[in-house]
Amino acid sequence: MSKLMAVLFFGAAAVRVWFDWQATISQADPFRFAQTGAVWAEIHAASFEAFQPTMEQNNELGILDSAISQVLMTPLAPILFGLSLVFWFLGRRKKS
Repeated sequence: MSKLMAVLFFGAAAVRVWFDWQATISQADPFRFAQTGAVWAEIHAASFEAFQPTMEQNNELGILDSAISQVLMTPLAPILFGLSLVFWFLGRRKKS
């Protein structure tokens, strides 16, 4: 199951890189990855807009707000590649 998840995350990352490449080629800009928050807003804007008030209500310390904003500003493709590696290593068989 872990290797299946690794392959799915790797495929999603490869597709995201392709979309990012197509977007930068069409605008004649240098290549750059799309941010996680921007991709989330593209895919399902209603849940993205509903997320902020929920976080503000459940965040007393303010620590989660800065951590989540950092995650939302992080490029999505490297996150997906990293998750793919994590699941790949979790699915490795141990030699006895």
